[in-house]
Amino acid sequence: INLLRMIRKLYPLVLLLPFLSSCTKWLPENRIEGSWVLTEVQKRRPFANETLYSPYQNGTFLFFSNGNAVYSDSFGTMQGDWQMRNVNDQGYYDSEGQWQSGTRTVLWVRLIDFSTNRVIDWYFDRFDFRTSGNRLVGFMDSPSYNYRYTFRRKE
Repeated sequence: INLLRMIRKLYPLVLLLPFLSSCTKWLPENRIEGSWVLTEVQKRRPFANETLYSPYQNGTFLFFSNGNAVYSDSFGTMQGDWQMRNVNDQGYYDSEGQWQSGTRTVLWVRLIDFSTNRVIDWYFDRFDFRTSGNRLVGFMDSPSYNYRYTFRRKE
C-alpha cells in the first residue's frame, strides 16, 4: 500500500519529465549552435532606416556548443568565441528609443584572423530568435539609433 501511495505521488512528475527535458533545446545557447549567414544590417532610427552593406554577408558563421566560433569566406577563416549572459544593469534604449530596464540576455561574438588582420568584436545588447529559430536578430542599441543584424540559419 505504501508503494502505491508513492507511485501516485511520483506519477505527475514522471509525466512532466519528457516536457522538461525537451525545454533545453529552446534555451538560447542551444538554439545558436550551427551555421549562420548574415543577411542584412540596418541602421534604424525612429523615422528612417538605412540598409548597410557588411563584408561579413559573404561568408558563414559557425557557432559551436562549447562557445567556440568560426567565420569563413573567400578571404580566410576567423576564429574565436561567442558568449551569452544575462545582464541586469541600469537598462537600455529599445528600437523605438524608449528606455527599458530589467534583465536581458546579451550576445558577444569575438573573432580574429591575424593573417588577414580582420577582427569581429560584436556586442549585441539584445537578440531574439524568429521563425522557429531559423533567424537570429541581434541589436546594438544607442539613444538615437540602433543597428539590427539579421542572420539566417544555413542548411
